Amino acid sequence: MTNIHTPQLLQDLFAALTNPSVSLDVLAGFFTDDYIQIVDGKTLDLKGFIDHAATLRSTLDTVDVEFENIIASDKTLADIHTVTARKKTGGTVKIKVIAFYTLRDGKFARIEELTHLISGSTDDRDIGSRIAPNPA
Repeated sequence: MTNIHTPQLLQDLFAALTNPSVSLDVLAGFFTDDYIQIVDGKTLDLKGFIDHAATLRSTLDTVDVEFENIIASDKTLADIHTVTARKKTGGTVKIKVIAFYTLRDGKFARIEELTHLISGSTDDRDIGSRIAPNPA
């Protein structure tokens, strides 16, 4: 994989994550089996991330991701992006994310990110790692 393709891989990941018609199994295919994500100090493994994705899909009506900056090499990516989402219960949330991605064999092996709530309820500060008690 060359750095020309890695930004597209990141964009494809977010397209799959934010599209409820893409199955969670297909989404899981973007990640290594030993995937780890650290979000605001909370660690998720692959199952935890898929549960997180299911939680987002069950609570958010629409999600828009705007990439501000992407820096890529063969095995690493860094980006700054803003997520604006409309919740199914009403209201919106907007967060800014700074993330560093490690790739292995063309898949995401590790993501470390920090999120900042720009607007929305303070209850949504954990939206970057939230898992419902019984995710769908």
